[in-house]
Amino acid sequence: MTQFNFRFQKILELKENEKGFAQVQMADAIKKEQAGHQKSRAITDKLVEAEQMKRKKQQGGINISELRMLEIYISQLQEQSSVTNRELEFLQGNVTRTQNQLQQKAQEEKTWGNLKEQELARFQEEKKVEEQNFFDELASARFYRVKQASTAERG
Repeated sequence: MTQFNFRFQKILELKENEKGFAQVQMADAIKKEQAGHQKSRAITDKLVEAEQMKRKKQQGGINISELRMLEIYISQLQEQSSVTNRELEFLQGNVTRTQNQLQQKAQEEKTWGNLKEQELARFQEEKKVEEQNFFDELASARFYRVKQASTAERG
């Protein structure tokens, strides 16, 4: 019996590999986004802490140079927060892009996989028909031989 051979198997394997690579990229993008969120939270926490410290020191009395240093530190943290938020927006966009690429690669793989399944079903149907024709032919030949033998016995 001949074996099924999908003529586009190399393309299907390529699409499977592309999907796998897209999954790795997606996981990497999500990991970077999570790290960006952690960094943003850490900066926000430092900023809140510095502002609380500034308020406490203002209430208790503070010299001007120390107050200026705290304000500079708070300003730097605000700038870091702003930069981190822009990075986070980029990382979120990257997650969206990689997600779209993954969906596209998965769809392409599914399309080629469906084509393979359809060709396999057609191949199996053709083999079934060939097998049925073979057995029909065999039965006809046997019937003809039995009929010839029975006619020879009578005649």
